[in-house]
Amino acid sequence: MAVFSSCDDFDASLDTPYTANPTPEEVASEATALSAFQSWFSAVNSYDGPALMLTTMADMRTCSHGNQGMNDMSGEPRKAWDNNPGYSNASASEDYYTALYTLLANQSTVIKNINEGTLATEDPAKTESLARFGQAVAIGYIALVYDRVWIVDETGPLFDSEATSPALAMDVALEKLDRAIELADNNTFTVDAINGLSLTSEEWSEFLNSMGARLLANTPRNSTQRDALDWDKVLNYANNGITYDVEILWDGAVNWWSEWLYYANVSGWARVDMRVVNLLDPSSPARWPASASILDPATSNDSRLDTDFEYLDSQGFRPDRGTYHYSNYRHSRYDEEIFVSEQTAAVPEMLIAENDLYKAEAILRSGGAIADAVTIINASSRVLRGELTPLSETASFDEVVDAIHYERSIELLTSGMGIGFFEMRKNDLLQIGTPLHLPVPGAYLLAGGYENYTIGGVSNADGIDVSNGGW
Repeated sequence: MAVFSSCDDFDASLDTPYTANPTPEEVASEATALSAFQSWFSAVNSYDGPALMLTTMADMRTCSHGNQGMNDMSGEPRKAWDNNPGYSNASASEDYYTALYTLLANQSTVIKNINEGTLATEDPAKTESLARFGQAVAIGYIALVYDRVWIVDETGPLFDSEATSPALAMDVALEKLDRAIELADNNTFTVDAINGLSLTSEEWSEFLNSMGARLLANTPRNSTQRDALDWDKVLNYANNGITYDVEILWDGAVNWWSEWLYYANVSGWARVDMRVVNLLDPSSPARWPASASILDPATSNDSRLDTDFEYLDSQGFRPDRGTYHYSNYRHSRYDEEIFVSEQTAAVPEMLIAENDLYKAEAILRSGGAIADAVTIINASSRVLRGELTPLSETASFDEVVDAIHYERSIELLTSGMGIGFFEMRKNDLLQIGTPLHLPVPGAYLLAGGYENYTIGGVSNADGIDVSNGGW
């Protein structure tokens, strides 16, 4: 496929102040490894990506604006993704795909140079750990979003140059990640590749483990795949995961910022879906009443309704695009960091609460004691921020599952691209007809000589590629 350009084609225009007299090859390779986190962060958090579309497809947020496929893919009834390269919102799929494969090619070049002994570096363990991370998240985030994955690493094409399934691709991604973890666990170094954070190798390992939990736990396309997942492996990752919030210092919307989060929260754009408002206040409708233009403020035992959400007394969406898009709440939790600071404050990419929820879910689904999962949830955001009544020590399996779903919908609403979509997907909660993943972008299929295809639509609801469930 055309996307797999030479692994020698990568950007070497980065500052590298850490090598005394580097050759051009050394500068390029080390700089590329150090850029792995930023390249991944920028790819998944870009406006020109699927993040905005996924959050509306999941009924986490709602927006009738046509930008980035939000209106098209959250329309009711759901329809198939337009995979024509000429589609006005094709960038929501194409740009993300391109950026991640570029990341994979660049980091594979670093590993190739390391293996061939042509990369001189003062800290080979750190360099390789960062490069392996880049490979892992490039493959992993392609596998999370698309229905098939071609993989080329430092050894060349895998799977006989054929596309493989998201699950098998994720296995490869986690092999790369495990190597990055091993290097961090067995060496001492400092990672300064994340704006606003300086991590010890131990803290870097924690982040890598939480990333492993995130990738693996969010791979399933339906509840059958969810139940068959290796939850013991998820639990191992989560048990070794972050003990700090991973917050990225934004730099005024230059190189470090999450564009999708900005537009998901800025006034006049996306609002909180009524499905989420209904979780906070079951007396509020989960779907907007067709006859209403505005609703009274919600009430909730969850203190986050007051701290994280803003009530709105008017509508901003076009009624001709469906009043089901209406909502009277927006997410305001990070207004100070995102808007008041003018994008110059630290905003979470991964919260401790996210890792806690993977840990609790993994305990449940691996056959562990329900009481152990309850203990984790009661010591996390549900009680600490929400001030909700702790779950009973005798809570049922389903009650704990519901609590996990609630927390992912409320606490993690503005952190981590796609988390809400992946949560709804693996629990068969996406509206019928919603694509469970995207097809490979049409532009790449046609360039590679493959037949174009698409995914989605109520008539195609098979529970494998297209949701046949709903909430």
